[in-house]
Amino acid sequence: MTWIASTNAERRTQLGQFLLGTGNIGGIGLATGPGIGLSPEEGLQLIERAAGAGFRVFDTADAYTGGTSQLVVGTWNKAHPDRTVLTQTKTGVTDKGPNLTPERIRRQLAQSTAVLGHVDLYLAHVVDPETPWEKSLPVFHDAIEDGTISAYGLSNVDAPQLAAALDAADRLRIHRPEIIQNSYSLLDRSDDHEVLPLVHAEGLAYTPYSPLAKGLLAGRYSNGEVPAPGSRAGATGHTNAYLSNPEVMATIRRFDDLAKDLRISPAGLALGWLINHAVVTAPVVAFSRESHWTGVDEARELHWTPAVNGELDEMFPAR
Repeated sequence: MTWIASTNAERRTQLGQFLLGTGNIGGIGLATGPGIGLSPEEGLQLIERAAGAGFRVFDTADAYTGGTSQLVVGTWNKAHPDRTVLTQTKTGVTDKGPNLTPERIRRQLAQSTAVLGHVDLYLAHVVDPETPWEKSLPVFHDAIEDGTISAYGLSNVDAPQLAAALDAADRLRIHRPEIIQNSYSLLDRSDDHEVLPLVHAEGLAYTPYSPLAKGLLAGRYSNGEVPAPGSRAGATGHTNAYLSNPEVMATIRRFDDLAKDLRISPAGLALGWLINHAVVTAPVVAFSRESHWTGVDEARELHWTPAVNGELDEMFPAR
């Protein structure tokens, strides 16, 4: 009982090399306010450009930007009823903590479907420690069975949580989660040891977010630059731990030098590593400036070699 293709090559054909992240339309993630993220008008222009560039999945969430992200994606979807781009959204994040109770999942899916026009891929945005998988997963199963969605997945899960979800689905004989979306980049390789081997063994799609580590792998902060208010790096406090770590910043400067030697931008090299990764299906990328498109284009055109992969593994070992 699967919808996502069985091999990574087939999944990349099905979902594309990149998913368009729209969590910066109307703000950045959960943060909203003047000067943060793209305006709705800019968001519509971004979506139109991405569709024209061959993106096959738009990624959003009911918690993003106070609902603006979903609203703008839905506006585009309803204006283009004949386009075949898939819509992926997520649920479970609330201002009171994780909530994946069956009642809330059903309510949020109905609301997201009304706003977006259609929901093709539906993800549990977080793990809810108060709601067992045995209670929440049947709601996703039912949504597949009644044709509301095509497949579902999990986000921000560790290996034991993922294994427990797969086991629960198998015991209940219901559709399994098929997509895993965690943070993953050269700077954040915490999934290497347990999550990615499990993803590979179970034949799941892996669509990581934050592929440039909030801009640290895009060459923006290599020489002591301070993240601007309203930027992704400025909106997330944990970025400061990297910026204040001399060893990490020295490695990032080495990475920048390697990109220069390869005649590619740091962003292009970081994204190139991901789309040539054996287990990664397609990273989620967001755009707010023209240079971001350059990184995607460079990654697609990069001639990947074992030597380059080896240099990056030496610079950024899995810890």
